[in-house]
Amino acid sequence: MPSKDFYATLGVSKDASDDQIKKSYKKLAFKYHPDRNKGDKKSEEKFKEINEAYQVVGDSEKRSQYDTYGSSGFDGSGFPGGAGGGFPGGGPDLEDLINDFFGQGRSRSQRTSRNTRPKGRDLRYELILEFEQAVAGTEMNVQVRRAKTYKTCNACNGTGQVNFSQGFMTMRQGCGSCGGVGAFPDETENKTVKVKVPPGVDTGTRLRIRNEGDSGVNSGPSGDLYIDLIVKDHPLFLREEENIVCEVPISIPQAVIGGEIDIPTLTGQSQLKIPSGVQPGQVMRLKGKGIKDLHSSRVGDLYVKLNIVIPKTTSSKQKKLMQDFQKEIEKDSSNPFSDYINKVKDFFN
Repeated sequence: MPSKDFYATLGVSKDASDDQIKKSYKKLAFKYHPDRNKGDKKSEEKFKEINEAYQVVGDSEKRSQYDTYGSSGFDGSGFPGGAGGGFPGGGPDLEDLINDFFGQGRSRSQRTSRNTRPKGRDLRYELILEFEQAVAGTEMNVQVRRAKTYKTCNACNGTGQVNFSQGFMTMRQGCGSCGGVGAFPDETENKTVKVKVPPGVDTGTRLRIRNEGDSGVNSGPSGDLYIDLIVKDHPLFLREEENIVCEVPISIPQAVIGGEIDIPTLTGQSQLKIPSGVQPGQVMRLKGKGIKDLHSSRVGDLYVKLNIVIPKTTSSKQKKLMQDFQKEIEKDSSNPFSDYINKVKDFFN
């Protein structure tokens, strides 16, 4: 029997590298695979020839024997002396060829071994905080219900993958019943988890606690627990990122004369010095009296908005004092009212 030219079968030269041989083999195996050419006997025979050739020249030891003695030492299955009984499994899996041919990564065996111990599901928990807890940070215990044991998914028999047909090809995809995990939660447990809340969090902040989600399948790694924070409003403070705003009422005399008033801060009561002649809505800043930034050591400021309160009712004595005060203002030519009155008079005249 004449010696077979395995290099020619694979479309490579005798001095081709291992990578060149492997690349050519996969390209040809994909082209002539029986699943792509159902009922085509020629393609089936060509596929067998390609497999036989690669079993020899794709193995460094067999390739050395072939280069020395030719194909006479092999039985047609790529194994010396008739041993081996043919190509294991009837040739490469088409899905593996497609994934490798188009650069999609792992073979089926690699994916199967990777998925035999899938990670447990991640869990989410909403935690409501008082304003002060969010500002100062706190530690709290939460009760989480999570999966402890699993039962095998019957739809995929625990593999996490199912076969489906697409034209002339049979493909595999993640199981829709179990989400590709291969199992469903069977027993659950309630677990107490300690949550450390850092200073400066706000509504929308998400904390991640590793390995506190569902247990993994087949002793795989546990999922993670995500804590979504919701912070209650404060009756006095309005938060603007790391700064806080507080509105404080003052009387007319305080606005005119000035003085010191007591104001609330995050750390307790403090005093604020008001200059004379403050205007309605004027804002004063207290540096470093705000909230610590979550990602740095920077601390925001406290902004105090002064609201001048005008009483709706007054006593006769208060009226008399205000009338006298108004007369004194009118005598002062530098007051803003005098300038306005003079402009009005000029307009009408």
